[in-house]
Amino acid sequence: MGVFQVVEKKIPSYCAQCRSRCGCLAVVKDEKLLRIEPFPRHPTGKKLCPKGKAAPQIIYHKDRLLSPLKRKNPKTNPDPGWEPISWDDALNQIAKKMFAIRERHGAEQVAFSVTTPSGTNISDSIGWIQRFIRVFGSPNTIYSTEICNWHKDYATRFTFGTDIGTPDFENTDCVLLWGNNPEETWLARSIEIRKALKRGAKLIVIDPRPTRFARIADCWIRPRPGSDQEIALCLAHLLIDSKKFDKNFIKNWTNAPLLVRLDTGYFLRENDLKEEGSENICFGYDQSNQTLVRYDMSLGIWLDRITHVATSCLVEVPTTVGNISCETAFHLYSSLAARYVPVAIEEFTGVPQKTLHKAANILSTVSSVAYYAWNGVSQSTNATQTDRAISLLYTLTGSYGSAGGNVAGVAAEFHDISGVDLISEKQKSKALGLKKRPLGPGLMGWVTGRDVYRAIIKRQPYPVRMLFSFGGNLLSAQPDTRLAYKAFQKLDFHVHADFFLNPTANFADIVLPVSTAWEREGLQTGFDASLKGMKWVQLRKPVVEAIGQSRSDIEIVMGLAKLLGFSSDFFDLDADQGHNHILSRAGLTVDQLRKNPTGVMLHTNVPFKAFDETNPNGHPRGFQTATRKIEVYSEKLLRKGYHAIPFAASESRNNNNNKLPLILGCAKTLAFCHSQHRHIALLRKLRPDPTLEIAPKAAKKRRINEGDWVEISTESGAFLSKAKIVKDLQPDSVFAQHGWWVDDLALDLNSTDAGSMTNMNTVVSSLKEDPISGSLPLRFTWCEVKKLSKCAFTPTSTSTNQMG
Repeated sequence: MGVFQVVEKKIPSYCAQCRSRCGCLAVVKDEKLLRIEPFPRHPTGKKLCPKGKAAPQIIYHKDRLLSPLKRKNPKTNPDPGWEPISWDDALNQIAKKMFAIRERHGAEQVAFSVTTPSGTNISDSIGWIQRFIRVFGSPNTIYSTEICNWHKDYATRFTFGTDIGTPDFENTDCVLLWGNNPEETWLARSIEIRKALKRGAKLIVIDPRPTRFARIADCWIRPRPGSDQEIALCLAHLLIDSKKFDKNFIKNWTNAPLLVRLDTGYFLRENDLKEEGSENICFGYDQSNQTLVRYDMSLGIWLDRITHVATSCLVEVPTTVGNISCETAFHLYSSLAARYVPVAIEEFTGVPQKTLHKAANILSTVSSVAYYAWNGVSQSTNATQTDRAISLLYTLTGSYGSAGGNVAGVAAEFHDISGVDLISEKQKSKALGLKKRPLGPGLMGWVTGRDVYRAIIKRQPYPVRMLFSFGGNLLSAQPDTRLAYKAFQKLDFHVHADFFLNPTANFADIVLPVSTAWEREGLQTGFDASLKGMKWVQLRKPVVEAIGQSRSDIEIVMGLAKLLGFSSDFFDLDADQGHNHILSRAGLTVDQLRKNPTGVMLHTNVPFKAFDETNPNGHPRGFQTATRKIEVYSEKLLRKGYHAIPFAASESRNNNNNKLPLILGCAKTLAFCHSQHRHIALLRKLRPDPTLEIAPKAAKKRRINEGDWVEISTESGAFLSKAKIVKDLQPDSVFAQHGWWVDDLALDLNSTDAGSMTNMNTVVSSLKEDPISGSLPLRFTWCEVKKLSKCAFTPTSTSTNQMG
């Protein structure tokens, strides 16, 4: 008899671990995943990061959850006393509890928590989970979007009417990275950027840390943390003052020429001039004829013939209540920017004037700019107006929507599975924190953790009785750790679905085991590292069988949907029907994608200058804003009590505590996603310990050497890290990583609470927040650092105990 030889199979796939969603080949033998390899034919498949390569260690880790678990012990007991139960028992208990709360008290008293699709495997399932939450009727989902993606995806809508768009790196002449480090967080995009640089594109990086892109940039702006808004306004001033901005774009495609009443702050409208006038008609000023000209906001067109509409002027206008002084929107904005001259900005931010001039010169001389800003500017108490300032600076380049710029939209339309229309307006209005932040994430039912915690503890404005967490680790990945501990002990019922137990899961009443992306099917409609990737659609097949009794998130919500009577809202519990619904607008089907496992390239393109296309009424499509133009001036913000132009309220102006002279920020590392992966051998070896980056001057003053354990103190508490001395940091700035926790970390500091000893989130206060989004100062907190006289960690802290 011959010897039967089992061969390796290479299965086309993509890694769903983070936003990069890198195309890959899963190498399987004997029905077991051996490794992950790059797949260069895929738009995002050129390279893989360590997290993708660690897939086998994640799947087969000894601590994987293999069956549903139920708590036996009280929540005050450190040992939950887990006992296995069946899936039927688990789902029946959960459904019964959800139904009872909804019927007796209202669906809003069941809150949900959903982990990020940008840094976890949940990206394949997020739409289905949101659909389930909305069909159930809860307006309360902790999504952490206020400290993640909301500003680039939603705050930009105050300016562009759409999200930040996909940068066209293939055609751009300049890449602008602002508080975004794709080398560590988005590998596929970093590859696209390097291709652009090799082609000759300029690179501007605005980041307080010497990232790899910062070191090779044509211009690296190194601001003090918290001063990004001032930098943006200063650069805008330099472009405007030198008249080296796209004047035609500003005049034709923004609301810059519209006149603003200086008494009310609102646009001058026709009904200001005559009682029967229209609310939709505003005015500009034609300098050639020295007359008012009418602009129809609903159509996005000028109604009068224009010779030369002014973008910058001050005029007196007779109205029904007398003469009113008016300025153009652009004049108000440019006057604000003019306050931020380089000499003052250098003193305030530490950025040399020549560096500011160099950046402005690059922006003014290239023909196109592609930019991206993310967590570096979104985790602050002035995040929304900072985003506005950056968006308006970018608008001055005239690149938005054009080849080589940021392009909004998709290559084809797909149905949204998330069920935005399946929850009533009445339920939407009950979102926690919405009254306080009426234009923030609460509009979509995305609430902050602290609003939920306070509702649990204080039972105001109503009690939250149950929390259902799909992944995540709120105790380690969010601020307000102490408040969360208190809240979780008071919850009536808590469910957590995940791959592993973590500090948050340990407070649950029932824990559900979830399959990894490698063990389930997943649909991706566009890979947004590039415009080419946006045309790629792929149905990822399971490469191995699910471990133990683990199930996909989609299976979990469908099982509960059946018990709660939602089957008809879930395509009769048929995932293929749901996926076909998503794909139908693009003319694709699940069967087509299964026959093409490497993916399908759409024949359509993400459109350039979609705003200039003619709509059915014969007018330009314009932008999805109230004025149908990019909004230099936002009445939407003004009407809710916010600034219509981005006045700076910087965090770094005042320090009322001279005992805390340093600024604490944070940054992600390539090794981990948020609070995940510290127990994965391959990844922990890359970053064995939590580190604090500190400048040589600051370290020397405190007698801190490389590798010393240090204590970082703020007004809210202290945590520990290992010193890493980094040249080219601002001397008053230090940087840690959030999300550290290890339940069996051996500490010699009379404490068994290892997570709180190493997690910087425990010392970030929520007393001050961004008034629009609710963002918190994860990138800016006053602190002091001191060397520990005693070694904090035992020699086993980075060895087998953490490697699994």
